[in-house]
Amino acid sequence: MTTHQLTLANAKRTRLIDHADIARLTAVPTPRTDLVARLATVPGLVRPGIAHWDMKTRLPLHPLSNENAYGDPRLLHDLAVPGAALARRLGADVIVGAETGGIPLATAVALAADLPFAFVRKPGYIGHEDHEPRVRGASVAGRRVLLVDDAVSSGKALEAFADELQAEGAILVGVFTLVDMRDVATTVAPIATTLPLESIATYLEVLAAATEHGVLDPATHQLAVDALINHWPDNDPRWTLLNQAA
Repeated sequence: MTTHQLTLANAKRTRLIDHADIARLTAVPTPRTDLVARLATVPGLVRPGIAHWDMKTRLPLHPLSNENAYGDPRLLHDLAVPGAALARRLGADVIVGAETGGIPLATAVALAADLPFAFVRKPGYIGHEDHEPRVRGASVAGRRVLLVDDAVSSGKALEAFADELQAEGAILVGVFTLVDMRDVATTVAPIATTLPLESIATYLEVLAAATEHGVLDPATHQLAVDALINHWPDNDPRWTLLNQAA
């Protein structure tokens, strides 16, 4: 499989100093600007306020509600078009949605690319029976598949899905995702740096667009990005500033 290394927005964890640093890390190529703005301004997708992920990790913003982007059929189609183009470039035979957040987007990509659709189960997902098949829908055995998910961060979930697909005899050729969150991940699994992966936007790009269009207050945005990039400890006094700004 041909692989390539993708450059992460802040792979070396460069400490942010001022607005210029944030602008550098969140710059979006012109052709994608409109689509990123439409995604970032979906009602409820970006929400200010300190939150916790899995009741453990403290977050400067609420987790993205990516599923809100699926409510607009025209937007969903437009988000799927780049995925269909990627599938054609990689010679994919089947579009596979990652349970559960990737299924609606994968369905739209499959329709846009006129390719068969399947979905892969999330390993360990509550409610599954042991005898259930790992992959449902089109057959993936011996076929080139493009995996579609709503987000990729550390790549651990990607590894698990890849294992499920490999067990079914699929040839995973690439990944398409709505939001690439590797730019704020503490660590990134090898598969997420070597497998061809494209997205609509990075997490920092989404936050920058949300700020530009009035969804986030600029002060909240700057503090949130600093917290994400520099991984503030729980006792950092700036959490209070962030809470006040939000």
